[in-house]
Amino acid sequence: MRTKLKHICAVLFILIIPERFSSPEITLPFSKWWEPQGLSVFRKAYPDVEFISLFDKDANDWCIHVITEESGEKKTDTALYWCESRFLPKEKLAEKETYRPMLYTYPKNVPDPRNFTEEQIAHIAEFTSRENRQKSAVDPPFLFNAIYDVSDRAHTESHIKKVPFLDGRTVNVHEKIEAPLTRVSERIMALPKTAELEHFFSTLSRTDGFNWRSVRDTQSRSFHSIGLAIDILPRGYYQKIIYWGWQKQLHPETWWNTPLESRWTPPQEIIDIFEDEGFIWGGKWIVWDNMHFEYHPELLLYNK
Repeated sequence: MRTKLKHICAVLFILIIPERFSSPEITLPFSKWWEPQGLSVFRKAYPDVEFISLFDKDANDWCIHVITEESGEKKTDTALYWCESRFLPKEKLAEKETYRPMLYTYPKNVPDPRNFTEEQIAHIAEFTSRENRQKSAVDPPFLFNAIYDVSDRAHTESHIKKVPFLDGRTVNVHEKIEAPLTRVSERIMALPKTAELEHFFSTLSRTDGFNWRSVRDTQSRSFHSIGLAIDILPRGYYQKIIYWGWQKQLHPETWWNTPLESRWTPPQEIIDIFEDEGFIWGGKWIVWDNMHFEYHPELLLYNK
């Protein structure tokens, strides 16, 4: 009975597929009825984007039509394949191992080096070697190119906006994150002025946003170059323990073992507000970047 019902539902689904998706190579085998579980995360994270999934029997994967609006009228339809959350165009499927999945573990707490095993330490050493970083998989750009219209520098810069942020400062970011970033700023400024917060504001040097560049020692495009990342920099930050790469230059063999209490860190209330509004904090990465925040609501939803 259950199998018969699934067959009936599948036939009804195919009959109501919009004409633009009725391409003969896009079919829906009954055994592949349910779409990837992680796709619902992206729907929740980006409610202004339409995600329509159809199973491609030839590619043995889900083809996701990412439909976005431009100027409130024109709609853009980008066909990307799920590929374990990589969102790749069909011509890139054979190269999938050169791209990282977009959904990954974002820890609840900062990894403490005191708890690292020998195996983890060896993995960190290999992962952070310059040779490995230069040849390692990169972040796939295709979904965010579609969502934010940032496929090249000219398109990206047309969407960059100067946004007021933290006590009279401004930061250049993509216009689509103006609303969540404004909420972050307003909520931080409304916090009770504890001694820790007073010290944070009195020693704050600047906030950096859009910057067209790649991630250090990699082929990945930095999220600063999309306008989705923000650095909060204290005065004299070069003399502080704030970024793993600078610490590695000073202590090549032991940088990973830097105690958490020795690292410069924004007040926890500020980190919590950023995360609550969809931004992840670089201080929770193994390759920690304590000044850095990126807009990734999908990761926070995925890791709930």
